[in-house]
Amino acid sequence: MSSTLSSRWWTPAVSGLRRVTWQTLLLIVAINTSVAALLSIEDARPFWHPFITAQCFGLAIAYCVNAAAPWDKTRPTRKLVAAVAIGVLISVILVIAIKGYIIGDPLYRMPELLQHLGRWAETAIYGLILGTCVSLLFLLKFRDARVQEQVLKSEADRNLLSKQAAEAELKLMQAQIEPHFLFNTLASVQFLTETDPPRAGQMLGHLLAYLRAALPQLRSESTTLGQEADLANAYLSIMQMRMGPRLAYEVDVPAALRSHPFPPMLLMSVVENAVKHGIEPQAAGGGVRLEARRSDDSVSVVVSDSGVGLADETGQGVGLSNLRERLKALYGESARFTLDVGAQGTRATITVPYESTAR
Repeated sequence: MSSTLSSRWWTPAVSGLRRVTWQTLLLIVAINTSVAALLSIEDARPFWHPFITAQCFGLAIAYCVNAAAPWDKTRPTRKLVAAVAIGVLISVILVIAIKGYIIGDPLYRMPELLQHLGRWAETAIYGLILGTCVSLLFLLKFRDARVQEQVLKSEADRNLLSKQAAEAELKLMQAQIEPHFLFNTLASVQFLTETDPPRAGQMLGHLLAYLRAALPQLRSESTTLGQEADLANAYLSIMQMRMGPRLAYEVDVPAALRSHPFPPMLLMSVVENAVKHGIEPQAAGGGVRLEARRSDDSVSVVVSDSGVGLADETGQGVGLSNLRERLKALYGESARFTLDVGAQGTRATITVPYESTAR
């Protein structure tokens, strides 16, 4: 309990020193010195008199304004004026303590002060006006810097999203009509035409199904889980024709989820990883299963394989990192991608928010 109370007293005491650099402190001292120089023009006393007064007022007001942090409040001007008023009160106490009781000037001791309250009131009013004006300048400068920072951050976010969108579109086109994939498939069709015409016709049919699913998405900004599943199914059919009994697959997407919106090519990239990095390197081959399920307010799509697993068990490769970045850009913290690597096979799960408007 006592430590909590100590913390509560300590935090306000040091809050006025937050974000204060030595450059800022030197700037405040320089401004205070300039004010002292102006005051000394009409003050016949030694320079240290206005110097101490200006430094006490300037530093105390700056401390209180920084502690109040009005730039983070809903009504910054009111908070700033209140902070300056408190700083002025502290300043008067500091001037009296330093000049009257540390230096020993009798004019700043209590009996003498009580006879000149009007003069002190005038000094406090001047300090309040000057302190408010200077603090307002800093407040406006800070708020302008904050606005500029937000503008630059928004611009950077837009540029990042634009770049990600362009990269995603390029990746979509490259993955959907990947030249070496098409050439290898056509070469297989040509070989089967000479050796096994019925199977050649089947592979050609799978290739047409793949292109039929892929080509419309080149002009579309969005797609559905059903379309993505069809594309993955066509891809797996072709790979099964090429790999023979070494590849078995199953696609299980409920009809109720087929019309649900889904980011293009996220699913295909995971399916391709399962085949290329899980099944193909394994001599005995394996199976790939794609399934989608709804759980309350989310939809999860799972791609599991019984292959050799990923060499990078953390799943931090470039492709998967891009996948995570795309999910974050599209859904924020509402979506996630998880990767479970076992002794035999990998299980990848893409979870996105469920949209009730999908039908």
